[in-house]
Amino acid sequence: MRVLKKQIIMIIFMMSLLLATEAQSHMMVAQHGTINMVNNGAFMVLSLPISAFNDIDDDINGHLSTVEFNAHRVEIIAQILAKVKLKDNNGLRPLEGLMFSLGDDHHDADTATQLIVMGRFAIDDNATNLIFSLDLFGLAEAEKVMSMSVKHKAANQTMAFKLTPEHPIQNLFAE
Repeated sequence: MRVLKKQIIMIIFMMSLLLATEAQSHMMVAQHGTINMVNNGAFMVLSLPISAFNDIDDDINGHLSTVEFNAHRVEIIAQILAKVKLKDNNGLRPLEGLMFSLGDDHHDADTATQLIVMGRFAIDDNATNLIFSLDLFGLAEAEKVMSMSVKHKAANQTMAFKLTPEHPIQNLFAE
């Protein structure tokens, strides 16, 4: 029964991401991210600069076109999985249901300077010592700061912090 409940929650999450992808690209501010911890999942949304990713901007114009986006999906996935991590007292937590879309630059529907990334880290209900790390920072000065907010519903806790290339790791709700 517990496995079925987890599968149902994951299906609902994936469906909501599919329906909200277009809306999220309009609502997520560049260089911001959120993590919402609910039950056994840490649901993440990030707005990451295109310049943070290696070898995906083929024409080196600072924008990712839909052609480049589609051609480099495998590289984008690999870089996200390698550089966006959540650890707890049991070790590295898996990032599941990874989805990403071009952010909306409001001037050209076929290119973007930001990538909206969504996914769910599987965590235990009693996970402790949560540590979030991010190593996807852009080239421009404004792209070297990621503003994060984290909510833990069950514990009624919230926190905000900034990550930089010099400080890419943050303990979550450390006591």
